[in-house]
Amino acid sequence: MKLTIRFDIGYGTATITTTLATLVAWERKFKMKTSDLADNFGMEDMAFMAWHSAKVQTEHGQAIPVEFDSFVNKLVDIEIVNSDQGKVTPTEVSDTH
Repeated sequence: MKLTIRFDIGYGTATITTTLATLVAWERKFKMKTSDLADNFGMEDMAFMAWHSAKVQTEHGQAIPVEFDSFVNKLVDIEIVNSDQGKVTPTEVSDTH
């Protein structure tokens, strides 16, 4: 399963695609299986996947915080723009500060 996620942490939008390594890291952190995502996909899940993928996919040209919570605190906008299995519903959050 691959998700394409667009996010903004204050430097403009960036887009990443999840990898197998990201999904394994998500399973380890949240003690769930990726098959559970179809019924239980939350904002923290999406943010974690964006953060984990963005740390290694450097072509977006942004400085990604080392700590996950720092990444979350900087998020201005995040959304799923594509899912290869069509099971995850696009979700968006915007900060109105």
